Amino acid sequence: MPTNRTLTSDSANENFFSTIFCKGKEWLIDSYTNNLCTLFTNFSQANEPKSFLHHIQEYAPPADALQVANLNEGETVFVKIQNVNYCVTWHWIDETTEYRSVTIYSINDESFQNAALHKEELDVLFESMHDGIWVIDGNGITQRVNKAMERIAGIKAEGVIGKHVSEAVEMGYTTTCVTLRALEAGHSVTMFDDYSNGVRCLNTSTPIFDANGEAWRAIACIRDISEMKTLQTKLSKYELEAQVYRDKLKTLEKGQAEGILGNSPAMLQLSQDVQRAAHVDAPVLLLGETGTGKTLTAGTIHKQSGRGEGPFISINCGAIPSELLEAELFGYEPGAFSGASDKGKAGMFELADGGTLFLDEVAELPLLMQVKLLHVLDGDGYRKVGGTTQLKPNVRIIAATNKSFDQLLASGKFREDLYYRLRVLIVSIPPLRERSEDIPLLVQHFLTTANLKYNLRKTLSPDLLSILSQNSWPGNVRELRAAVDYLVAMSDQDLITPDYLPPHFLSGCEDGGTIMSNATRINLKEEVESLERKLIKQALIEGKSTYKAAKLLGTSQSTIVRKAQRYRIGLVEVSHDLS
Repeated sequence: MPTNRTLTSDSANENFFSTIFCKGKEWLIDSYTNNLCTLFTNFSQANEPKSFLHHIQEYAPPADALQVANLNEGETVFVKIQNVNYCVTWHWIDETTEYRSVTIYSINDESFQNAALHKEELDVLFESMHDGIWVIDGNGITQRVNKAMERIAGIKAEGVIGKHVSEAVEMGYTTTCVTLRALEAGHSVTMFDDYSNGVRCLNTSTPIFDANGEAWRAIACIRDISEMKTLQTKLSKYELEAQVYRDKLKTLEKGQAEGILGNSPAMLQLSQDVQRAAHVDAPVLLLGETGTGKTLTAGTIHKQSGRGEGPFISINCGAIPSELLEAELFGYEPGAFSGASDKGKAGMFELADGGTLFLDEVAELPLLMQVKLLHVLDGDGYRKVGGTTQLKPNVRIIAATNKSFDQLLASGKFREDLYYRLRVLIVSIPPLRERSEDIPLLVQHFLTTANLKYNLRKTLSPDLLSILSQNSWPGNVRELRAAVDYLVAMSDQDLITPDYLPPHFLSGCEDGGTIMSNATRINLKEEVESLERKLIKQALIEGKSTYKAAKLLGTSQSTIVRKAQRYRIGLVEVSHDLS
């Protein structure tokens, strides 16, 4: 690689070597070896001592003089004086009085060219690396950052070089100083680091020691893991999808009906009942408490039946006003009543032709509608509202209720003849409290579904799963699913613990008394710190920098930096000390 220097030399100085003792910040010449007149032609020992830096500025090119002025102890730079190439380095003799020895010696063209080429090669390699590089000295002062570091952190080299590395945190560029941690620890340290521009990196810093065992430099290698995180998210999503398919495969292997989730004896019996009902084209009556999954069970029977390719129409009989129920079920002709559509409307029976009509909450049907439904089941058909044509649908009826038919029949609220017509096949769906062994499987299923939906990777702690399994769940599967969705939404960590359970749940849980009594013994300081940690983490996520997080929380940036480091928010430290 070519160098810009003119490789000529003066034979009188081609073997020059001198040690110069300097004092103070100005490097005032106190004494020296060899005649400096051969180096600086205007130098005179009789004159008042001048600064070594002054002579360098007088005789060397400006760029070379600047390198010497910024030279750190033990480093070496190349300078050109009167067409001769020299190496300059210095070391402390007494740092407290700023007394130092400066060594300057000439090098021949070949040595200089080799050294210059070596330096330029290292510079090219340094700037060509895809990973960011941040170098500090033993005092924490930034010496170099490469172009990749500028790109990753959104900084400019001139804005951080020569400044203490902690200033990068104070200015909001980053959340921690891994290079300082490596200096303090005396070994390599790896941490996750978040930058103000939203980039998340894996930062590995390694200290470098001098001959005396003192930390002389620390060099950090910073890798942008944003792309890796994206790939990891995709992988997690595929793993969750694979888990869903594995669960379905296990269901098929056990001969269970698809959609029936659980390994308890009650669910195995339900699966058998569903499969039997699916193979017979007769009315089915589903009995079960609210939230047990009657609609899902009806859909499973339909899918596995001979009508599975046909429509599945569901109607909640208790959700439609009685005066509109007949029009909804049987439809109406154009202009059948005031406000009716000019085109008329198809009813549920017509829409379900060739398939299945699911009558949920069938016990809520008015007695008049019960009579008309009985006529349809008896094969007499029906007429649309305002119509005269008798229609006979090709529809299978599945009905469901969460009420006791014994009480309904005794009170006269439900016709016995319709009841007998509907109960050709009865499928009872067990409440969740009678199959508590299925709760862990259901929780995992709902958690997997939520993770896929929201692109998350959350899991439940064993103690939380134990609490959920002990609850009576009066709302059955519907309540359990809502509880899992709540926990996923409210937790700010991947591991969901009992801390996120709502108070009303704890008070209703069989083990709630124990949980609450434990909570009363929690240290107030720990609770305050936990809340503070959550607030700071949320502010950093929203603000994407310590400066903006401080504004959101109405405090100083230094406070946010200090407490973020204290609580190790977003940071994971891995020690490389193998001793």
